[in-house]
Amino acid sequence: MCTTESTFAWVGVILVNAAFISFIAWGASTIWWFGFAISIVYTLILFYLARFVDRKSGWDTNDTHSEPGSLHDEVDVRIPDDADADDADAGYAASRSSGGRSMPLLANLLYGLFALSLGVTGYFLPVNIFYCSGDKSYPYQPPGLWTTNVTALPSDVQDWASSTDEYNQYLQYASFIYIPGENVTLFQGSAADSASGGAGRHGLWAAPASVFPSESAAPINFPGIQNPSQFILPGNGKACFSAYKQSLPPPQNSDPNPFPVRKPSGSIVACCDGKTLRTTSDNPSDTTLQSPHDFFVANSSNTLWWKDDPPYSGPRIGTGMLVYSIEDFSTMEAHLHSTFTAPRGYTPPTPNDVNDNDAECWNTRNKIEWQRSIMALFLCALPVTIVSVLLWTKRQAPSMAVTTFIGLSAAATFLFIVVDGGTDELDSFSQWWYSVSGALWMIVMTDLTFSKRHIARGPLIWGINFGALTFFVGMIILTGIFTEGQVWQWLVFNAFAVIPIAIFGISADQVFLLVLCAIGWLMDSVHIATLLSDSRPDVTAPVFFVVLGISGLLIAGAGWLLNQHEEKVREILRDYMKRLSISRRLLPAEFDHVALQTEDLLSGSKKSHDTVDMVRLAEVPMD
Repeated sequence: MCTTESTFAWVGVILVNAAFISFIAWGASTIWWFGFAISIVYTLILFYLARFVDRKSGWDTNDTHSEPGSLHDEVDVRIPDDADADDADAGYAASRSSGGRSMPLLANLLYGLFALSLGVTGYFLPVNIFYCSGDKSYPYQPPGLWTTNVTALPSDVQDWASSTDEYNQYLQYASFIYIPGENVTLFQGSAADSASGGAGRHGLWAAPASVFPSESAAPINFPGIQNPSQFILPGNGKACFSAYKQSLPPPQNSDPNPFPVRKPSGSIVACCDGKTLRTTSDNPSDTTLQSPHDFFVANSSNTLWWKDDPPYSGPRIGTGMLVYSIEDFSTMEAHLHSTFTAPRGYTPPTPNDVNDNDAECWNTRNKIEWQRSIMALFLCALPVTIVSVLLWTKRQAPSMAVTTFIGLSAAATFLFIVVDGGTDELDSFSQWWYSVSGALWMIVMTDLTFSKRHIARGPLIWGINFGALTFFVGMIILTGIFTEGQVWQWLVFNAFAVIPIAIFGISADQVFLLVLCAIGWLMDSVHIATLLSDSRPDVTAPVFFVVLGISGLLIAGAGWLLNQHEEKVREILRDYMKRLSISRRLLPAEFDHVALQTEDLLSGSKKSHDTVDMVRLAEVPMD
């Protein structure tokens, strides 16, 4: 239940945590071990505050005269109040009532933050111990300043170089250009078929310019070049542009080298006359470009100029703007006209060192990730999991169901990197892991609610909701409904994600799961409206109005119908899940005779006050 006290607790915890996170980030960006020390102190403070609020509330004592625990959120049946003595359905009904007592929300949130902070603190060491000299700010290197002496540039370039805005704001939107001397048009496009394996997706194409069908020819694709843009004519029969050059494909599993050497991909500047293509990456001495933009051609010398952002990694990270130029289009050698000023007391390496470091990092990146993962498994993932399980079993903190899942997921991720030898297939693993593990977590948490053994309901509820959220997002990514959007993908998403979440939401009486289901239906409605409007762009607005209007009425009607028969449907689902429950078979009750009498109470039979007293006595924790 959302109360004023719980609302202020959530907001307060978020703000204080954000303040400490920014402070830790500042410390880590200054000297990593300083941020590490701050993180340790913050973790200890979180644990102390959580224990203080936990003990001060006295929520788990049997003293009815003590103050009840503050900020009650999810309700457990561990210590019922006197008001629940006449509750006939002592199990499920009591768990839905507000008469029981649970851990204060503030203590619950502090315990959760403590577990997560413990993992972040442990991750400091592997990240900062295993690194290469060209890696991004590991260890920390203070940012420098990139400046350009504008007065040393040609006179017709100085206005452009000193401009802080895009000199030609329309150039950034150019996606094609016509080369007059060559009678050819360069453009960005995608192939209508997949015969080339997707090589032509948002690629560079050249098409002869002719209005006569007999003189036309099929467009030519330049493989490996993606997202060409900002086309400009330097006046030498070529068109120049910025693009992204694809990297080499990852090696097969049979590759004998566990840490393969690959050439990195990245942003480039290229020039093409429709037949031949030259890029800045063809020049081995050239430094890596970040984001070339604001192209300019000096008419006096036909020199191509552009601006670029400072390096994102390596020893020359900093602020400011870089200015490049190309005079010889046959070699595509880029000349840097900006200088780097290092902070006081810091000597930057030479450009050759920078290139060597970047190559070293790329060639050994998988090995470094492998080393980090082994260390992080024992200093980050396992500590979070172990602490979460202990606080779950000893203190019944609801947030521990979330942190336990996070710890297990981190352990699985690190183990996968160790076994696979790198992070090349990590995206594919993550898609399957979060979809499958999220579903299993939701199912297991729901099944435990039917166990004969007393298990605190609060952590199970948090686990059900978080597992459903992880499952929902994981299935969106796994099915690719937003990337490819085929009909069968949407059908799979609805059949194996939306509908099961709705079923578990009704049986567990969790509104959050039903909200996820409604969001899934909303996504379906928007997708259907988009498909219908694509065939008739002139009636897009009416199509969306009709489809979304009908969908809204259907969703509202489904909600009203469910509300009319909610209890009946829930009882049917709960009875069915109870019969299928594995935990009821594997986990016996603490006291069999009490469990039998509890079953009588759950079945609706008449009870005596003595039976109720026995049930309540069995629910009191025995330390």
